[in-house]
Amino acid sequence: MGQVATVGKTPTVACLSALREELTIQNVITQIALCPLIEEVLVVVNGDGDRTAELAREAIPSGRPRVLVREIPEALGHDVGRSVAAAWALSRGAGALVFLDADFPVHAADLAPFARAMDQGIDLGLNGLSPLLSGWAGQGPTASARSALNAFLGRPDLGLDGLVAVPHALSRRAVETVGPAALAVPPRAYALALLAGLTVRVVHTVNVICVNRPSLERPRTRSTKEMAEMILGDHLEAIVEVVSRRGPRGGFGDLGRRRDLAGRAPDAGDPVT
Repeated sequence: MGQVATVGKTPTVACLSALREELTIQNVITQIALCPLIEEVLVVVNGDGDRTAELAREAIPSGRPRVLVREIPEALGHDVGRSVAAAWALSRGAGALVFLDADFPVHAADLAPFARAMDQGIDLGLNGLSPLLSGWAGQGPTASARSALNAFLGRPDLGLDGLVAVPHALSRRAVETVGPAALAVPPRAYALALLAGLTVRVVHTVNVICVNRPSLERPRTRSTKEMAEMILGDHLEAIVEVVSRRGPRGGFGDLGRRRDLAGRAPDAGDPVT
């Protein structure tokens, strides 16, 4: 299919990855369609077993915005569909990409700030959840990993925020810089973007903490422990990128520590009293 036709600027595209989301996909797309800044919706439906693809195609009878669906029979795993959608969006000439989950809708008014940020020269527009995660909610291993990564990257001001939470938006330049494949591990892509000197800002706060909790209609497919381990592993991959580019200390000083003398026993001629 051809590229998006937009006069005067490159288009903003919404990117969705969906795995058996027939209960929510139409509501998600309906809210996207109410945001006039988003001109196309790309849905990567992975895994079979329900009507997600069919319902996505039928979500907007008017055809504005255009909804395109790509079906991949096998389940792709966490965030791989996001990277597939990103590559697809670039191939269609997208200038900005807004990423959402397919299992809960985000109101159109809450999507607009992410699309607008791309027109203001921001490369990564983040969902600012840090104010919602104060106190006990901001503690624990995964929260510590998120704040530590920002500290290692020299952006402690970003607190717990990054590319783990949707919605968020990336400029075309950001996706091309980190590579679409990197988006399969969001913290790694986030680290690569900051290491490359891209402009990263919190642009809006959308409370997705409550709406994304498991329910009878949307049971958790992985245990809390498994999800935590995946998130920790993702952040370790991101830290590897920091170390590989900035050295074993990530660019942080050593305050004159004499490592050449560490652990050395006195020589025979050294004065000992």
